[in-house]
Amino acid sequence: MKNENTLIPSKSVLGVMGSGQLGRMFAQKAKERGYTVKCYSPEENSPAAKAGVIETVGDYEDYPKLKSFLRSIDALTFEFENIPAKALYTIEEVSRETGLRVSPSVESIRISQNRFLEKEFFNRNGLKTTAYLYLNNLDGLYANQIKFPCILKTNQFGYDGKGQGKFQNFSELEFFLKSQKNVDHIIEDIVNFSCEISVVAARFSSGKILYYPPSENTHKNHILDFSIHPAGVSETIKKKAIEATQILLTALDYVGVLALEFFVSNEDVICNEFAPRPHNSGHFSMDAARISQFELQLLTLCNIELDIAKLEASPCVMKNIIGFDFSEKEKDYLEFLKKNDYRLHLYQKDQAKIGRKMGHWNYLGNKSYLDAFPE
Repeated sequence: MKNENTLIPSKSVLGVMGSGQLGRMFAQKAKERGYTVKCYSPEENSPAAKAGVIETVGDYEDYPKLKSFLRSIDALTFEFENIPAKALYTIEEVSRETGLRVSPSVESIRISQNRFLEKEFFNRNGLKTTAYLYLNNLDGLYANQIKFPCILKTNQFGYDGKGQGKFQNFSELEFFLKSQKNVDHIIEDIVNFSCEISVVAARFSSGKILYYPPSENTHKNHILDFSIHPAGVSETIKKKAIEATQILLTALDYVGVLALEFFVSNEDVICNEFAPRPHNSGHFSMDAARISQFELQLLTLCNIELDIAKLEASPCVMKNIIGFDFSEKEKDYLEFLKKNDYRLHLYQKDQAKIGRKMGHWNYLGNKSYLDAFPE
């Protein structure tokens, strides 16, 4: 593998696994610095391709096509983590053969895409989580005392509320699990929390860590609705969240951008999950910070270490545009565009669907989020 301290110069070819909005926004930053960007995904005419990314359309398990893609680039990063195991092995194989730089590591992706491995990793490194139980067969359901109500999540390939549900009693849970072809789930105790926060941070190959202060997140139908930066939490909570993020980055020997989500409960933080990539709750950085999370993704991938001690951002409210929000509120949104405090980012997705993220707003003024984006 290439020396991890080698700089990846401009005019190099960077690859992204995935071709959605996160790949699109990464590519926009990379192209500003002269890089060529290619993406790999099953999607044709994707948001990334519409931003000038060279698109390879292929199944993640089309190994000849994936290998050809990987051999055509100088460094690889990710815009999402739900990549099949065999594709991850293929990435490792090509990396060993060619010296392809992969950031973050495949092992970080494996941990993040498996809820049980993720929670085990948290706990091994002293990071608090809610109580949980891994179920890979129905016997585990009968052999353990389960506290109700509880949250059941698929162990892999869940996001934005997909693959999870709340169950009130044993019979309800048993009936659901018997209807599943394969039992690969994790059960979590419900956390009584005052709010949810996240920290977006970056770690360079030297071990240097930069982070934004925590943001406070509000969800609607299990999908992030608002993200308020900075979070209105105590200094104690901010410190604990930042320290937990630093511990995670170091334990993973991570290189790249990462977001760690927390529940805030009784002046303590409980780790929920991490994303091994830029995150929806970090979109404030595109307009409120001198250096965005996507530029950080580029710099860590290419080993261009910033000579700064900390990341700074002005107050911002990020509002997701989900499903048919834009068309239903077009008149209001057009009024926002007339105001200097609002910034609009659309992802050029061809079709609006319920629950699909179509874009986001960043509001840079002094209003509360409810006043900035009235329902």
